[in-house]
Amino acid sequence: MDYETFLSDSNLAFVNGQFGKALEMAKKAIEVKPDSADAYQAAGNSAMSLDNYELAADYYLKAVKNDPNNGNRHFNLGYALCASEKTAESLKEFTKADELGCSQENTAQLYHLLGIICFDIGKLDDSLINLKKAEQLMGPDMEVLERMAVIYGLKEDVRNGVFTANQMKLISPSSYIGYRTAFRFLCQLKRYKEAKFELRKAEKYTEIGMDYYFDCMSCELDMYRDSKDSSCLKNALGYLDESLKKLRPTVQEVSETYINAAEIYLQLEEADNAINCLNAALNPVQSFNLGFDILQKEFETRKLTEYDVEELLEADRAKLENEYGSEGIDALVAQVEPDENGVRDYFTVLEDEPVKEENTVYKLDESDSPEFNVTLTDQINRLYIGAYTLKGDFEKVLAYASKLQSSSEHFSEYMGRYTYVNALKKLGRAEADSEYEKLVVFFRNAVLRDPTDITAVTYRIQCLIDMGKYGEAEELCDLLSNDMKESFMESIAEAKSGGKE
Repeated sequence: MDYETFLSDSNLAFVNGQFGKALEMAKKAIEVKPDSADAYQAAGNSAMSLDNYELAADYYLKAVKNDPNNGNRHFNLGYALCASEKTAESLKEFTKADELGCSQENTAQLYHLLGIICFDIGKLDDSLINLKKAEQLMGPDMEVLERMAVIYGLKEDVRNGVFTANQMKLISPSSYIGYRTAFRFLCQLKRYKEAKFELRKAEKYTEIGMDYYFDCMSCELDMYRDSKDSSCLKNALGYLDESLKKLRPTVQEVSETYINAAEIYLQLEEADNAINCLNAALNPVQSFNLGFDILQKEFETRKLTEYDVEELLEADRAKLENEYGSEGIDALVAQVEPDENGVRDYFTVLEDEPVKEENTVYKLDESDSPEFNVTLTDQINRLYIGAYTLKGDFEKVLAYASKLQSSSEHFSEYMGRYTYVNALKKLGRAEADSEYEKLVVFFRNAVLRDPTDITAVTYRIQCLIDMGKYGEAEELCDLLSNDMKESFMESIAEAKSGGKE
């Protein structure tokens, strides 16, 4: 077989999703004609589709060497290098591609990728410029608009953020993302009434999912932070409870919903309810299928009885009679009655579709289980610590602090170490003083390794306060910024006066 046949077969296999075979054919084309940029291009395309980005970059580099003045070759190489996380090298290739010029599709992708790269390195203004160039070339694109909205949020540019959200809704009015973007910007302005109205619009025009209910919850939590009105927390619990009753959630969503409920109950200082929700989160399938309710009875809305329904129907009849009169109602009915011959020939009649029978009660698959990554596991352990601290059960605090201090996340490890030693003190254990001394050294050494580790500094100061070493704590506070220093000095003064251990 000749070069043209191998290359043609490679392209045919590629467009039909046979990427492995496409790569084999491209290699054979290269063997026949080792200076063919198109053959290396075909091999690179196949390698990219097989997610072998480094191999793709090698092939694209050879394509560039055999066709150095082709901007599209440089773009493809830059794309593969970018996928391989070789940002600096990819920027050089993108610059060359822009200089030589390439197809409109590749130019649009080039600016899109430059927008992403600039975003990742914190150059938000440059990212916006490149994303706008990409939008001009490719037309309105949801992915580009979503990234632009994120940038406007980081820049606190609410006006342009809301405008972008409206563009997203214009392109895809049935997609939740546009409404959610506008909602978040309105929350940023603390215009909560309008933010809630945005969610109502989403409920009307889109198929809502768990994201909708989580946003309803977050709005109530934002309102609580501003007003300290506990009814906001109860409303947030109501949304979580409703989500599990109205949706068909995944096991992961059920678990995370119970965890969110535990967070809220902890803020309400209802430790037992928080613990119940955490236990449910660890066993979401059994808890959900057995009907574990997030809301307690005092929060539940009254359910309509058959008598309530009859009263509502009677009220509707009375309203119609009041508006049209009894004769008026008969006239309205007559308007839709058959003609004098008893037919409506002008209607197009379709047979009724058969009603699909569905199980009235949704259950989770018994074989399914949630994924508890490090972040979620740490969150659960922190919530257990908070709940048992509220209850004054420091033996349980010790148990969960032990779990937390083995975390791979520094913040969680630090909290676990501190909470463990503090619980020893609360229990009056003899080893508490020596453990505090060791902990102070641990946090000091953490700062030696990383002078920017402010979390270690703050825990070290708190340990000194707990130990009654106020002078050392004050000396350490003098090394902090004024805002942080002021907060700790207040804690030291309170501890000195006996208001805090």
